[in-house]
Amino acid sequence: MPFLGGKELAQVYAKAKREGFALLANNFAETNVLLGVMAAHAAKRSDVLLQISQGAAKFAGGGNALAGLRALVSYVRALAATQKIGVFINLDHVTPDAIDSFIVPALQEGLCSSVMIDASDRPFEENVAITQKVVELARPYGVLVEGELGRIKGVEEGIVSDEAFYTDPDEAVEYVARTGVDLLAISVGTQHGVSAGRELKLRVDLAKKIDEKLKAAGLERPLVLHGASGLTTDQVRALVAAGVCKVNKDTTYQYVYARTAATFYIAQRAEVLPPDGVPFDPITFEAQGARWSPNKKVFDPRVLGKEIQAAIQRVAEEMIDQVGSGGRSLYA
Repeated sequence: MPFLGGKELAQVYAKAKREGFALLANNFAETNVLLGVMAAHAAKRSDVLLQISQGAAKFAGGGNALAGLRALVSYVRALAATQKIGVFINLDHVTPDAIDSFIVPALQEGLCSSVMIDASDRPFEENVAITQKVVELARPYGVLVEGELGRIKGVEEGIVSDEAFYTDPDEAVEYVARTGVDLLAISVGTQHGVSAGRELKLRVDLAKKIDEKLKAAGLERPLVLHGASGLTTDQVRALVAAGVCKVNKDTTYQYVYARTAATFYIAQRAEVLPPDGVPFDPITFEAQGARWSPNKKVFDPRVLGKEIQAAIQRVAEEMIDQVGSGGRSLYA
């Protein structure tokens, strides 16, 4: 199935809203996470939302964010053609200074299904104006727009907040009415980065109140949960029941990737690294003063890559169960 656009993604969100489940929004910057995430969603028959941030695109493009975005999307297109599930791409946490250099070309080249503009660190009126601009740019292309109101503690794409500022329900109604955003990211106590869900002061009641106020105003929207890594199953399900239809996951995948790599190489140290104190030339494969050589069956990066993909798939399947999207693909 080809990589799909905003019209189809809106249909998936409408189904999620009706049936009370959410989509995982899966950040990735390279292929092992991508392949693990895709495999999990295919196995669970869940449509998949892939997220590419400016930082991830810059990494993939060797410092050039637009080149990296084009490369990552090309890879996704090739994989999507082999799938029965719906495959979508969201541009995550795009900052206002990158509207012209990142969002506009992405829209013109059909590189995304939705885009998240993050002006949450700006005053309310400025946030509204910036978000309105992106909505106006995206409408002719049928691309959905996600805006954020309130601040989430932590660091994401260079936006730093030392403390959380909860989303005000009345401001949420005004923000959606004035901007016309398709999705609303809210702050209800989650954190970007490493945080244990049980230590957070989550305001599930606030998410529910925002959802109810939007409904009452005729402005019902899928709510978005940022900083969701670390939450327990019960916390995720409670927030989904309160109106959250998109749950972002990034830090979890980063940790699983690093832990898998560390565990693998610690166990295989003698097959990859020469004995202590023995100089080794990786060009000539000569070890001075010792009869030692590395084991290609271990150091070939594809060996570790398969381990990482499998680990990512396992944790992604578990999180798909948390949000309830398994077996609910519109296409599989």
